[in-house]
Amino acid sequence: MALAARDTLRLGGAGGDIVVFLASGQVEESVTDATGKVLLTRRPAPGDLVILPAPRTGDRYVTNIYGLTDAVLLTLDRDGMLEGLGSEVEKVALRLDRLWEQELSAAAAAEAQTASRTAAPIVAVFSAKGGAGTTTLAINTAAALARKYPRQVLLIDLAAPFGHAALFADLIATGSVASATKASEADFEPVLRGNIVNHKTGMGVLPGTLRPEEVDTLTGERVGRVLDVVVAWQKLIVVDLGTSLAEAALAVIERAECLVIVVPPEIAAMTDARRSIAIFRDIMNVPDHRMELVLNQRSPHPPLDRAAVESILGRKMSVVVGFDDSRPEDSTLAGGLVLQHDPNSAVSRGASEIARVILTSLKLDG
Repeated sequence: MALAARDTLRLGGAGGDIVVFLASGQVEESVTDATGKVLLTRRPAPGDLVILPAPRTGDRYVTNIYGLTDAVLLTLDRDGMLEGLGSEVEKVALRLDRLWEQELSAAAAAEAQTASRTAAPIVAVFSAKGGAGTTTLAINTAAALARKYPRQVLLIDLAAPFGHAALFADLIATGSVASATKASEADFEPVLRGNIVNHKTGMGVLPGTLRPEEVDTLTGERVGRVLDVVVAWQKLIVVDLGTSLAEAALAVIERAECLVIVVPPEIAAMTDARRSIAIFRDIMNVPDHRMELVLNQRSPHPPLDRAAVESILGRKMSVVVGFDDSRPEDSTLAGGLVLQHDPNSAVSRGASEIARVILTSLKLDG
């Protein structure tokens, strides 16, 4: 379907009966409710799916696709989907419904963020050792923080080369920091906002990359540009760094007002943790009061106890997270976070305690 520049395709309540992809050109999609209020606008890139209202929403929403340039749209109706996908069509339909729900959450988040124009403090979450449970704690902590600031907490996943925050939260990632940096200057902020996927707990998730080969595009300058923008939208920014001390991670740590260091009670992790702390303190001049150490017990019988870890590192643990067996993984398989499925689990209690420590450190606990 050809869409000429400055022409508008009005879909009305037909969203969900067809699937639309942008083949070429530039368009702007806007969705309004029955009163005419604009809920969201997006500028998809060529090859992107134009996300449409779910069929069950009926005529409550109107979708307009405006041609910024001459464009070509590819459309597939429900009969065509059934013919092409067969028995898989229901699974695809459910995922399209979820994408629409994420879009509505994004609109609600944007409205909440507009009402609270403050520069958000940045919290970095790091571990010197892979497999320490950094992402599990980061995403559940962000969800716990969103209880206090719903729709005003953003988790940025910079764990390289494979970030799993969106996967753990059972979200469908549609864009990333890397893809936003490819947008034009005028489109950068709308594209970046559109790449945030919103979780039912009230937090947003922004993937760093969608493909491992994009890691090299995450320079310190580009990540700094992203941080400059998102701090004006949120109340709190949580950045999952994984084990990375690359340029992008260092740019985050330099700006972080709180650095959470996850330490597993393992002998091999002690040297790396001690070296990392020395780098933060002696080279990057991160004050001691900005560093919060978290002992995460990933096994039922760790070789080192809290006292031993504190003695080796010469620092007290701010939080100790108990062994939680496979509960975090079980919750992911069930389609959610352990904080949602089992609030009394060790990881849930630990994430809530980390959130409390962060709020106290940032003087936001009032």
